[in-house]
This record gives sequence, structure tokens and C-alpha cells, in this order.
Amino acid sequence: MLGFAVCKSVLRRGFKLFVYSNKSRVSISDNLESKPLPFSDDDKITRELFDHWPDAIINCGAISSPDEVNKSIEYAHSVNVLGAYRLASIASHIGARYIHVSTDMVFDGNMSPYRSTDMPNPTSVYGAQKLEAEKKVLSVTEENLVVLRVTLLNGNSPRGRRSPHEKILQALASGSKLTLFDDEIRQPCSVENLADVMVELLERPNLNGLFHWAGSEEISRYNLGLRILERFGINSDQIIRGKMKDNGSNLSKRPSHLSFILEPLVSKVRTQPLSIKQQIQELHVPNELYSWYREFADDPSCYIPRF
Repeated sequence: MLGFAVCKSVLRRGFKLFVYSNKSRVSISDNLESKPLPFSDDDKITRELFDHWPDAIINCGAISSPDEVNKSIEYAHSVNVLGAYRLASIASHIGARYIHVSTDMVFDGNMSPYRSTDMPNPTSVYGAQKLEAEKKVLSVTEENLVVLRVTLLNGNSPRGRRSPHEKILQALASGSKLTLFDDEIRQPCSVENLADVMVELLERPNLNGLFHWAGSEEISRYNLGLRILERFGINSDQIIRGKMKDNGSNLSKRPSHLSFILEPLVSKVRTQPLSIKQQIQELHVPNELYSWYREFADDPSCYIPRF
């Protein structure tokens, strides 16, 4: 989802773009699609980047689901850590600017909001891998490199299944209701806004190091769900209100409160973080759910772009 948004932002700025995906091809525009390039294949990655000798490399690749990481820890490490370090090393060798994306999950959630200088303490394998990747990437060079920690992403993914609103709508379309927690606090970020600030950082070689980016507001997962339902004219009883503390060991390693202090980056860039309201207005019903949505929504007229 983020990679797709970054591609769109790069193209809007008029840059020439080479796009790679770990496995399958992804259509970016009518005349551009990604080229499969396995993150675990050192030789192919090196040859490909040396052939093109780019001015910048943006790494959006990751196994970002903690559950998926736990299912395949070694493979996830090859992508989340070794792949990130490999790209940083190549970027340094060819003199390319490098943007690496990290996560709020490097923190335990006990001391929010976090500054970029605060001590990380990951509670999951995923968070630990992303922290290891940060350290390796930052060890390559102190120049021409940005590590950007980001939060929960709102937005529209190419296949309509990645972001919070898409997961809610997909669940409802399948006849299920999601339980969302009112004691799980996040600081959501618009994926398009994040992409814009990342591309701006490509053009700002004076900004290097570790930074935080997010939206401008905190919100619970449950209240975010309510705002999403309101956006699409769906009754609020379609999601279930729950609490993390009542859901046992499955959630014991998930931080309950993750939010960021965005200084110093926010005062140094033109792009500014978006409010929850602004983020919600960007959301669309996935194409495959249009017919279902028109029948299911209590008031589909709330969804202005389509109806």
C-alpha cells in the first residue's frame, strides 16, 4: 500500500521511476508496473541497481504483519533486516539517497508520545527486527540517508484489503463483525501524506538521520472504526467494542498506546500531517465491494465520490 502511494507521488513530481516488488507484478499506471525482484536474492538486487545506478532508493518492502513474522521468522528477517541493510549498502556505494521505512512497533507503548531520540523497547519479533534494521541501516553512513518511523496507515490499497477501513468493509461483506479495542490508542497517518513527505525528503539532502511521521491526532482503534463507518454511512453497531485487557495472551505483546512527537521533522518540511477527518475523507470503497456496499450501507449517499 505504501509502495503504491510512493510511486504515485514520485510520478507526480516528474521523476523517472523503477519499481520492484518482492513477488508478483503490481500495476502502477497504464504504462508502468513493478518488476518482481526477491528481497532475498543478493545478486539480482545488486545487478539490477548497478545497471540503473539510481539517484535515490526508497525501501517500502517489509513483512509488516507481526503474525506473519512469527510464522516465518527467518524469512521475515531476510526481508526486514538483511534486505534493508543490503539496499542501504548499495545506496551508499553508488551515492544514492536512501529512504528506509520503520515502525512505531519498536516501542513498548508505556511512555507515549515518543520522540525519535527515545529509547526503543520492542515487545514483538516484528518490532525487534525493525529495530535491528534501523541500527544496521544507520551504521552504513550518516549522510544521504533517512530512517522514517511511521504509524498505523490509513489509505486505499491496490487490492482493497490492507488498510483499516478496507479490513472493516471486507469483514462486513463476508458477514462478520470486527472487534476493535477502545483501549488501543494509535496516531494514524494518511498513506498518501506519508508518501508525499518521503518524496519531499528525497529533495532535502540536508535532512538525514532518524525521524518520526504520523497524523496530527491520536485515536482508539474503536473510535477510528466508528469514524470509518460514519464516512460510509454504515450504522455504528456493525463493529464490536472491546478491550485489550479482556482478550488474554494473544494481545499480551501488542503495545496499547503508540504515538509520536513529530519534531524536529514537522517544522522542517512543507508537507504537514493530516487530521483524522482529512484522512477519512480520502478513503474509498474497494472496487470489488461497490455492489455489496450499495445494498448494505444505511446511507450510501454519505460516500460522495461514488454516489
